[in-house]
Amino acid sequence: MKKRSLAAALALALTLTPILVPTQVHANKTTYLDVNDELWYAVPVAFCQQHLLMDGLDGARFEPEAPLTRAVLAEALYRLEGSPEAPTGEPEESDFEEKTEEESLFSDVGEDHPNRDAIRWAKENGVVSGYEDGTFGPDDPVTREQIAVLLWNNRDRQEGKEAPFTDRDTVSDWARAAVDWAYEAKMMSGNPDGTFLPQDNTTRGQGAAIVMNYAKAFYGLAYGYSLPAPKPILSNTYNSDLFRLDEETGYLSYLSGVSVRGVDVSAHQKEIDWARVAASGMRFAMIRAGYRGYTLGTITKDEYFDANMSGALANGMEVGVYFFSQALTPAEAEEEAYQLLEWMEGYNVTYPVVFDWEEQDKEDSRTRNTDGNTVTACALAFCKVIEDAGYLPMTYGSPRKVYTQGIQLEYLQDYPFWLAHYTKDTAPTSFRYHYQMWQYSSNGEVDGIEGRVDLNLCLVNWRSWKNSINYDWLMP
Repeated sequence: MKKRSLAAALALALTLTPILVPTQVHANKTTYLDVNDELWYAVPVAFCQQHLLMDGLDGARFEPEAPLTRAVLAEALYRLEGSPEAPTGEPEESDFEEKTEEESLFSDVGEDHPNRDAIRWAKENGVVSGYEDGTFGPDDPVTREQIAVLLWNNRDRQEGKEAPFTDRDTVSDWARAAVDWAYEAKMMSGNPDGTFLPQDNTTRGQGAAIVMNYAKAFYGLAYGYSLPAPKPILSNTYNSDLFRLDEETGYLSYLSGVSVRGVDVSAHQKEIDWARVAASGMRFAMIRAGYRGYTLGTITKDEYFDANMSGALANGMEVGVYFFSQALTPAEAEEEAYQLLEWMEGYNVTYPVVFDWEEQDKEDSRTRNTDGNTVTACALAFCKVIEDAGYLPMTYGSPRKVYTQGIQLEYLQDYPFWLAHYTKDTAPTSFRYHYQMWQYSSNGEVDGIEGRVDLNLCLVNWRSWKNSINYDWLMP
């Protein structure tokens, strides 16, 4: 390939987009603050983030209008192949030549280059060849015909019919067959005026769309995160006649098996007199450790977390912990879980550690209209980190969230569920699925807590509860 200078006009109009953008609506949430969900590139950028094919420039910026570089495209193709490791073993005698390892790759791709493994793989597999002067130009903007060649090389240079572009004669000789293939394979399209503009550069947003189409066509990747095989959801088997409400206190009990009363609290309750709370008959507390902001996504520790943990434990109560999540990717959910584990260190947590994801339906909310597949993938990622650390993970949700949006319980049956359902006059919940803990009121009064507080009823003994269920009897 011949090296060319950066074209002056990088911001191509949408009508010149060299890709096929899907017309159907898909979930397109990303963590990038500079990706407008209303614009055409939101779905491809979300797809590439979900499948870890393209990284943002940092956690908050993708820069969709910046030029796509040769290294970034090589990296995407490398990741689609599973990021194979470099061959190991004893080198052949013919490998001992005067060239150093760096020279045998490209002179401008040093050992510390972040895309070195991908570029090495691309060269070894004939995907890239570099420039005539022995360089690769990893940070050079990649042209449209260069993109076609890289994709074509990775498909073993399959043949394609002649593309009908009006400027096909301006395509470089070394790229013409690749452009024909890319057009027939529906990887790259022409412009409304019939041109291809082979030497024009491509933006990162356009590059994300090309990578998405390529991944869907040849690697079987789909929208959304991959989830494990679903399991049958256990039904609600509680006897509604056995729930009893103390009319004087407003506290609920269940007259069969385990029935433990508790509260869940956060900074909203401010200072709490835990001695009086324990004396009121509350035996456990679910305590918020922190939250992720719904606009910028910053993780913040609950300012009363340590005081609440110490106070509840000092007065003989058992404690669980929850994190108010606004994660949009499993990586963000893992980040939340690891931070939570750090905050929990030193406390005797005997109740579950909970992933509490709740959509914030506000104009500036980063989680607005997030799909259930994403929420479920985040829940699984969070729970795995918590479980590996030796704690019992748990998910949280309301009937509306489970029935119409949010977490999908069929993928989360390995973990207990905390139901939030405030019924009229505290009547037994009509929730059709099984739950282990019920948040039945947000309007409770408990001595030692100023103002209203959530009331909960735990229906299992966590010390004997098994985090596995035999589903054989449910199968047809």
